[in-house]
Amino acid sequence: MATLIIGREMNIPFIRILLFSALLLALSTPAAWAGNQHIKAQIRQVQQERLHLKAVRKRLESRLGKLGQQLHRLDSALVRARKEAVEAEKAVRKTDARLADLTDRQGALERHIKRLKRRMAQEAAAAYQRDGRQPGLADILQGVSMAAIPHHQYMAARLMATQAEDRRNFHDSVVKLQKVEKQTRRERQRLSRLQAEKEKKRRHLAMQRSAKQHLWNRVRHSARLKRQRDKQLAEQETALKRLLKGLGASTLLAEDKATDWVSVRRLKGKLPWPLKGRIMAHFHSRPARGRPRLAGVLLAPKRGAGQVKAIAPGQVRYADWFGGYGLMLIVDHGQGLMSVYAHNDVLYKHLGDWVDTGDVLADVGSTGWVEHVRLYFEMRDRGRPTNPVRWCHR
Repeated sequence: MATLIIGREMNIPFIRILLFSALLLALSTPAAWAGNQHIKAQIRQVQQERLHLKAVRKRLESRLGKLGQQLHRLDSALVRARKEAVEAEKAVRKTDARLADLTDRQGALERHIKRLKRRMAQEAAAAYQRDGRQPGLADILQGVSMAAIPHHQYMAARLMATQAEDRRNFHDSVVKLQKVEKQTRRERQRLSRLQAEKEKKRRHLAMQRSAKQHLWNRVRHSARLKRQRDKQLAEQETALKRLLKGLGASTLLAEDKATDWVSVRRLKGKLPWPLKGRIMAHFHSRPARGRPRLAGVLLAPKRGAGQVKAIAPGQVRYADWFGGYGLMLIVDHGQGLMSVYAHNDVLYKHLGDWVDTGDVLADVGSTGWVEHVRLYFEMRDRGRPTNPVRWCHR
């Protein structure tokens, strides 16, 4: 009984204090303590990986040399120019869509006003015909007093009931049309400016691509520069191995996706390719004499196939520029399997992001040591390169 009485006299703040105390008690249980320890372990793992990535990147950049640094500058400028060109294109499309919507609204209002004029003229004509003359449209639209218009029983029953509403509707529609016409003129001016900006960004992007092509032409005609490039590529292949080895096995994968996780190993030979295209350089082949053998495949996209997609669910473990690989992204699929996507122009995912099969990871591009738009694609099994053809469906 005492408990019931105390319960009735409790106020809300006191109840909140009790609930908070109960929560603290629950968190102090062994299960909650173990959960907190696990979260702390995950945070430590992420911090360690960030430090590892930073160390690998720093060492890579310190060994780029003059040629590699020039490649980095050109790639950075190319990526910025492409981003600006894409944003300018989006702005033009958005404004173009608004202008099309305004044009449709303007047309609808003009048709509505035309119908109103016709109906008002027809209704007044019926009354005027009784008086032996035809009305002028100006009489109707300029607010002539109803008493000044000859009317009979028909006029009183029909015209007087609708004329005032029609006039208000007509006036409101004209005002709306004027506003829409003003907005349309403004959007046309805006579209004109954006199209000029888009053309400017397009020319800038073409200039950056030309600068990258100029570097390629220099390397192509210089044996010394070729040797420097090939030496850098060999060092960067070693750096990539070091990077992958440092990532190790992800404990985050199993914990956060345990409920709906499907082993990628069970899908071997059935995985989709990261983009539609054809293989230009096969696994373990040499793209050119003196170049290191490929640990993956080089894909040329089909026309219109510009998006790089995830071949399976996983977590992004790297997303940044990486020497001769250009903009590179690595996805951890669990059980020691990782996929590598390189030479992209734009990355849409970041370190730590979760991806599902078919999610857009990047736009295929030409960053790094690649002359044309290509995707370099690797599959790594516990750090060792394996032929992607064995994993993806034919």
